[in-house]
Amino acid sequence: MHMLRSAVATAAMAVSLVLAPSALAETPGEPSAAASEGQAAVQAPNNTLGHTGGLFADSSFELATGADYSAGHYGASADTTVWSIPLDLKAQIGRVRVQASLPYEFISGPGQLVGGVIVSSPGSAITSRSGIGDLNLSAAALLAREGLILPAIEVGGSVKLPTAKTSIGTGKTDYSVNASFYKSVTPAVMLFGSVGYSWLGSPAAYRLRKGVTASGGLNLRPTASQNYGVSVAYREPVADGLQGQAVVSPYMTYRFSKRFGLTLYGLAGLNDASPRIGAGLRLTLFR
Repeated sequence: MHMLRSAVATAAMAVSLVLAPSALAETPGEPSAAASEGQAAVQAPNNTLGHTGGLFADSSFELATGADYSAGHYGASADTTVWSIPLDLKAQIGRVRVQASLPYEFISGPGQLVGGVIVSSPGSAITSRSGIGDLNLSAAALLAREGLILPAIEVGGSVKLPTAKTSIGTGKTDYSVNASFYKSVTPAVMLFGSVGYSWLGSPAAYRLRKGVTASGGLNLRPTASQNYGVSVAYREPVADGLQGQAVVSPYMTYRFSKRFGLTLYGLAGLNDASPRIGAGLRLTLFR
């Protein structure tokens, strides 16, 4: 039994960190109008499923879609692969950000997507199934702007509603809370991290554990339209007898017009409890 969804969320969190450092910072004296507007629309890391591509502080609404892929053995003799086509929505209202994501899932292999993890055993049958996934809703609020020493701080929470059929999801509701931190090192380099806690609803066949999540990374912004970075994430074991999941995810983003942006990412597991490999992309419409 292994985490899949948290791996995708890790890259999403990093991808959303693409605002100018001045938008997070408090500067001496009277702030400029541009800095104030950027601060109000701060784009913070996303700890929900999928990659919204929420990269630019001048956007108050975003609509995104694309594809996510991951594969791993998860304790079985054959791979379980998961393809996901999400529809992501995000709105920024002052210091508050709200998001929703609903995927369409394609799962093939002996494993089953259970509470955001893949459950598999050596004797499991290889099957293929598809359908609408679970609806994920999240909200976050910026509590403190970045100062000369202290980072910017955001707190948030999310809920997964069981909209998927039982062959795709668990039929149970999951909850999580988190705190995220951002600190500019130079005008083009930002460090970021988060800590959180999740509660997974357990179906009749599996007993899932609540646990701590943590992540961190670095974002490089050489120009206003380009971003490159890497994130690393860990989640405590989701069941007794399992390792915690650890993944690394490089990413890049490019905003090729006022209305459209592209995000690409990869991911690799750092232990047997993690997806072996994964990748994805997002095309985002900004309004």
